[in-house]
Amino acid sequence: MSVDSPPNQLRSITPLAVALLVVLATVPAGVTAVAQSSATASTVTISEIQTPPGSGDASPYDGQNVTTSGTVTAVTESGFFLQNGTGPYSGVYVYGNSTVSAGETVTVTGLVKEYNGVTEIDVGTAAGAVSVTGTAPIPDATAVSTGEASTEAYEGVLVTVSNLSVTATPGEYGEWAVSDGSGEIAVDDVTHANVTVPSETGGTIDSLSGPVHYTFGAFKIQPTAMAGYTAPTDNGSSVPVDGTTLTVLSYNDIQTAASDPTKMGRLVGAVNSREAAIDNPTVVVGGGDQVSPSSLSPVSNHTVPVETLNTLDPAAEVVGNHDLDYGFAAVEAYSDDSAFPWLVANVRHEDGGTIPGTESYTVVQRGNVTIGIVGLVDDAIKSKTAVDFEDEGYEVTDYVSTGSRVATTLKEEENVDVVIAAAHIGVPESETLARNTEHIDVIVTGDDEVTYGPKTVDGTVVMEAQARAAYLGEANLSVGQDDTSLDSGRLITLDGSNGYPINRTANDTVADARGQYLSTVAGRTTVPLDSTFSSNYAQETAWGNTVTDAFRAETGADVAATNAGGIRGDFVIDPGPVTYNDIYTSLPFGNHLVTKEMTGEQLRELLASQVTRLDAQYGAQAQLQVSGVTYEFVDRPGAETTVGDVYVEGEPLDPTATYDVTVNSYMAGWTFGQRYGWNMSDLRTVDSDYTLYGTATAEYINETSPISPDGEDRIRRVTRTVADASATEADATTQLSVDVPETVQSVNGSTVHVENTSDGVVYASDASVSNGTLTATFERSALDSLAQSSESLQLYAGYTDSALDGDRNSFDSSVLNADVTEAIGTNTSSLARFDTAPRDGRIGVSEVLTAIAAYNADTQVGGEPVTITDVRAVITAYNTEAAV
Repeated sequence: MSVDSPPNQLRSITPLAVALLVVLATVPAGVTAVAQSSATASTVTISEIQTPPGSGDASPYDGQNVTTSGTVTAVTESGFFLQNGTGPYSGVYVYGNSTVSAGETVTVTGLVKEYNGVTEIDVGTAAGAVSVTGTAPIPDATAVSTGEASTEAYEGVLVTVSNLSVTATPGEYGEWAVSDGSGEIAVDDVTHANVTVPSETGGTIDSLSGPVHYTFGAFKIQPTAMAGYTAPTDNGSSVPVDGTTLTVLSYNDIQTAASDPTKMGRLVGAVNSREAAIDNPTVVVGGGDQVSPSSLSPVSNHTVPVETLNTLDPAAEVVGNHDLDYGFAAVEAYSDDSAFPWLVANVRHEDGGTIPGTESYTVVQRGNVTIGIVGLVDDAIKSKTAVDFEDEGYEVTDYVSTGSRVATTLKEEENVDVVIAAAHIGVPESETLARNTEHIDVIVTGDDEVTYGPKTVDGTVVMEAQARAAYLGEANLSVGQDDTSLDSGRLITLDGSNGYPINRTANDTVADARGQYLSTVAGRTTVPLDSTFSSNYAQETAWGNTVTDAFRAETGADVAATNAGGIRGDFVIDPGPVTYNDIYTSLPFGNHLVTKEMTGEQLRELLASQVTRLDAQYGAQAQLQVSGVTYEFVDRPGAETTVGDVYVEGEPLDPTATYDVTVNSYMAGWTFGQRYGWNMSDLRTVDSDYTLYGTATAEYINETSPISPDGEDRIRRVTRTVADASATEADATTQLSVDVPETVQSVNGSTVHVENTSDGVVYASDASVSNGTLTATFERSALDSLAQSSESLQLYAGYTDSALDGDRNSFDSSVLNADVTEAIGTNTSSLARFDTAPRDGRIGVSEVLTAIAAYNADTQVGGEPVTITDVRAVITAYNTEAAV
């Protein structure tokens, strides 16, 4: 075929594929095409590649292309082990080709590199090549002790270890370990023969053979043969538990990190490294909120987060509030896909059962220690999920009494040595649990996302590893016949500074999914889109405007609102392309759109329900993002109301009118019964649009790109409202004056501005405070233009408040508000504006209003309200006959 004009069936392939066709078309038939590196490959022995030049473990050929040869000893999914002798430094791992077979002799050319501690030849590079030259007997396994096997000299070498005891059995999904007394070595769950993985510790093995690999921070044997296995008697009970050290590794609230390849790879790598490095029994427990929220959760139906957790291989997980983001039915689905149990003991259905797919507790064996794990949540889970517990027939029982009861069962009936509570309840509640239970030894907690411990509270160890794979918790416990105590503990930082490797499987799982689901560009933005927690909770953002505008575009509602807690990611999307990854990382929940019919007063109450004031825990916050509505929220302690003026599409809110308001499905379940006497679920549902809120936003950006959601001051913070302003006009300017209280010490002139009811704003050219009066100067024509399209004009000014600013813990300044409608005049009753105030002997707005009132009362032309023509006639008559 002609490479210049590919046939029709090839015209839809990518430009990269077309380029590849061009390259291949130049290669003669029967010859394998191998791109050549600019560097010539050196021909060296495996020993030369593997022997470090000094005391380190890096190859002297690191970063260089080499050619070497040998016999294949074992093949993995992604490569093979190559050896050309016996003894130290005679083997190496070849990555990027798994088409060869054990016993074949091959010549390889590739790039030598150190990948997370293992020296390997990468034949998947441009210079890579593998040629099978024949067959040969596999080299004899080098006999070593288990202590020697865990050294750099035997990396990649086929070894055999003998007279072994099984010291750890994590199970089918994890590594196990053996020792001949010289030191423990891990045995990989990757096997290259029919090797039985022991299910119990304490058994013996005559011999075990396989190449030594280095992964996840430790050397380990990938077995090819095992002989003489004898199972232990009495399930290892002959080994006393008293004095044993048990290590508990924990993590919690992975959430958005589940879509980050590096974070998930490093978390799994750190867990595996610690498991391999620790000589004593080790158990891994998760603290909940792992399935959601993640950008990959809504697009992959939870499968990607669960697949990554399977690689991590915990002993158990507790169901957190975000693990219910897709409802109760989804739990059974992701539990079926999980290689570990999901636990929650104190959420019970009215039929007596637990959430389908969950268990109350599980029992696992680690070495000679029997461990019981119970899952617990607190009552706060009901307000933090998008599901209605009562409607679904579920109740949350007291976590203290339930935890204590199950722990007693585990100790007295299951005969466990250690009880761990996987408790998605937060630190204060965990401390309460610790002080009110007798048989719980460790609490792995989550939910409030803080760094805590490991610390002993009234005899119970409590630990929390913040969130989003930032830390790994580690507690080393001394397990006795009568009690368990904390020997040592720490929170391990997972920022890359500790040298923990990135697990390739976890990294690739997430990276591949991102490429599949999230790499596409949805559109472009000309302004930064702020998805940070601090901004979206506190005030209006361009991103919040975009999201809520997308809601209204999807449903056609009058108003849209979304809670700040539904905006995640904690990042800023810079001007330029906006990808699906950006959108779904920020909007990761499985929430869809629900449109409710609300009265104006209910809309006001909805807005007010989320307002916090300046002395609250996080300071003054609106905690909502909105579209179609403009409102003021009051951040002053003791104020009579938390919401001031409200306008819908520029018109004053009518308390008795009805409005269609679109919210996300989580908000649609909000309850206000105790505060306002109504609940969102009680309101009439105009429409349920099952488009995900992230998908609605993605479609909106795609359809309206490029977007430029400038700040429109839909949400306006007010600290103090003062008396109406007065106006004085001179030449081309208008000077507004406002009497202010003594607490107003100074004003920030750059913040002083007048706004109309929708999106119009004019800033002052000069502003100052003197003798209790704020004076601000504006361009008169700009104010006139602003007044043409609004029935209300408001002055706002940032200022220093001597009474309040000392209590402020969020915004730097206070905000003053005054009504300037009467001072400036507006397009009242949709009539064109005339003069703003009496001047030059002519009437102003107040005179016009008086004339209109008199005219309507006395004349009632045709029984209809006056028209603009009528008003002009009145003004003309007034100015002619009764000029001021």
